Amino acid sequence: MKQVSFKWFGLIACALCLTVLPMAGMAVEISFKLGHVAPPNTIYDVSANKFAERVATNTGGRVEVKVFGHSQFGTLPEHWAQVKKGAIDIFVSEPLVAFIIEPPPKNFFVLVAPYLFETQEHLHKFLRSDLFKSMMAKVEKAGNVKYLGFLGDRPPRQLTTKNTKVMTPNDLKGLKLRSPALPPFVEVWKEWGATPTPLPAKDIYTGLKSGLVVGQENTILAARDAGYYEVQKYIVCIDYIRSNLCAWMNQQRWDSLPNDIKGTIEKSAVETKNYVNEYAADQVRKAEKFLQEKGMIILRPDLEPFKALAVKANLRNDGKLWEKGLYDKIKSLK
Repeated sequence: MKQVSFKWFGLIACALCLTVLPMAGMAVEISFKLGHVAPPNTIYDVSANKFAERVATNTGGRVEVKVFGHSQFGTLPEHWAQVKKGAIDIFVSEPLVAFIIEPPPKNFFVLVAPYLFETQEHLHKFLRSDLFKSMMAKVEKAGNVKYLGFLGDRPPRQLTTKNTKVMTPNDLKGLKLRSPALPPFVEVWKEWGATPTPLPAKDIYTGLKSGLVVGQENTILAARDAGYYEVQKYIVCIDYIRSNLCAWMNQQRWDSLPNDIKGTIEKSAVETKNYVNEYAADQVRKAEKFLQEKGMIILRPDLEPFKALAVKANLRNDGKLWEKGLYDKIKSLK
């Protein structure tokens, strides 16, 4: 059975609880439950377990973080609900998932506006900005959570196809492609001429194999880890969505902690980010080599024609999916 890569609404499956054990001879004073929806060995899982390791080390074994991945606590909305009420202490995911909070904080759809971020450094600058802090403050209030920090990069999202060599948007005309069923994704693929097709993450491989769809978009690591190389020929490096992982804690749980533990947790998040960013870059290099060995062809088209059309789609959403002018404010942070 194929391992299925994580998408927006996760998978409900059973997996082992991975726990970073306290240091030998030290009594655990505080224990946290951390949940995420991704399968083992994904960037999500690596970042969650590295964070747990750093917390244990930095507190001398006083604090342990038990990691429950692979949707053991349910879907993304179920994770948010349980963190909000305190059934789960910590949740790891992408910032965009804030849109599923009730009531949803406005503006977070802008984070998947194609080509919003030109580089990872541009994304990092945004994450350090007062603008991001003000957006996250609304998430904290609505979700009853404390934002713990940025835990690392996800590789940019790319395109894979079965037998179509895509070098310009014209090459996408009429192609039936799987993409997340979120407006910024759907609209840009339509702008490029493709036919975006909703399909649950767990069904991507079978959809590609059966011909229900002839391509999909995701990170290059998903092409490797989910086995898409068996049913796809081309990887088209369009780098059109850049994202990262964040961690949140139940607000009352955070408020109950002594200040030294709070500081250590935030320090551990920074250390996790530094590790995961290097790890992700290394995994991309390894994935490219692996996929080429499996027969996939990596294409690197001129991105300007894709960007020009993406801007049209993004501007249509300006003032509709997010506050008017927010897109330009983030773009200008470069």
